[in-house]
Amino acid sequence: MIGLSSICVLLGLACLYLFGKLRKNKQQLAQALVVIEDVGQGNLDRKIIADETSDVAALCFRLNTIVAEIKQQLSGLQVSENEYRKLITSLSHDVRTPLASLIGYLEAINDGLVTEDEQQHYLQAAQEKAFELEKYIDTLFEWVKLESGERRYHFERIDVCELLRAGVSDWIPRMEPQFSYEIEIPEKELFYKADAAAFRRIIDNLLENSLKHSNGDKITIKLTEQDEHLQLEIADNGQGIAEQNLPHIFERLYKADEARGTKGNGLGLAIVQELAAAHHGEITVRSELGEGTRFFLTLPK
Repeated sequence: MIGLSSICVLLGLACLYLFGKLRKNKQQLAQALVVIEDVGQGNLDRKIIADETSDVAALCFRLNTIVAEIKQQLSGLQVSENEYRKLITSLSHDVRTPLASLIGYLEAINDGLVTEDEQQHYLQAAQEKAFELEKYIDTLFEWVKLESGERRYHFERIDVCELLRAGVSDWIPRMEPQFSYEIEIPEKELFYKADAAAFRRIIDNLLENSLKHSNGDKITIKLTEQDEHLQLEIADNGQGIAEQNLPHIFERLYKADEARGTKGNGLGLAIVQELAAAHHGEITVRSELGEGTRFFLTLPK
């Protein structure tokens, strides 16, 4: 039978191991933040030196890949100096903000600035920031692939009704705390030629946009077939978009307050437009201030 002293020793060793990992992660993230700051100043040759055994190694490697992809993309395009600076500034800011918060939470735990009861809350907050950063990087990867022409599609005839049900079902838990929802999907099968992953990305980006930026409390999702064309409508009853902003909301990095709010990286709707075009379809929007926003995705048979 293990004695009390042995249990105390084991607990002590476990605590030392945990604090050691937290300190190592904090140091690694602090170094990453310094590099990102330098990247924000236009130095795209900087690399984050990551310890492969670190818990944040994958994150650091992906950040390095993102910067390398952006550098390659920019060198292959004739872009104006203003566009170049805008892109780098947006990348630096959007990565730096959650990364700094993540470091802050881990530092508070590591330095003993929070009580034992507060540690779980801080760890949860740090995890949320890590997920936020991961989602941003995934979005950026998608955009880079689209811009460089490296995005590969696998078109096949699929039942879009079933695909939409599966996609929307994953969003219901996120909608329920704040939004009511109305979903209209035909019971019959509707087969269209589409890339399943790209179609799912369109759904995700449109719903993400409504949940983050509409400031409403109801989401409507409606799928119909008209004249051999599929039409997906995703609407909200939120604040709407000002008329002067409507022509710009599908532009990359566009973040007008009325259109998107201050959150997001300004790439979600630009990706939707690119993916819709790849399907020989189109994405349109109707909106008025105070009257909500309605997005329409139309795809040919």
